[in-house]
Amino acid sequence: MDNTGFININYVNKDQYLNKGLILLDFWAEWCTACIAQDKVYGEIAEMFGDRLKIGKINVSDNRLLSDSFGVRNIPYLILLKDGKPVMQMPGIQSKEYLISQIKKHLE
Repeated sequence: MDNTGFININYVNKDQYLNKGLILLDFWAEWCTACIAQDKVYGEIAEMFGDRLKIGKINVSDNRLLSDSFGVRNIPYLILLKDGKPVMQMPGIQSKEYLISQIKKHLE
C-alpha cells in the first residue's frame, strides 16, 4: 500500500506524532479493502488542510498493542486526536464531507 503523504505510526514512534496538533488516525490492514478504498479520501483531506492536520496510519496487523490501547476492535476505524487527546472516534467508512465537518470543528 502506498502511504505517500501519510505518517506510518507504530508503538515506537507514537509519542513523536500523537501528542501535539490535530491528527486523524486511520487504523487499517492490507487485507481490508474498505480501508484501502478510503485512502483516496484521506489524501484529499490531507491536501485540503495542509499542515494544520496530519494523517496517521496504524496497521493493526503490525501494531496490535497500539490498536488495543485505543480500544480498536474493528476496521476501518478513525480517531481524531487533538494535542494527544481523542476528540472523536469513528468506526466504519466515513464520507469525505462528514470528516471535513468534524475536522473543521476541532481546528477552531
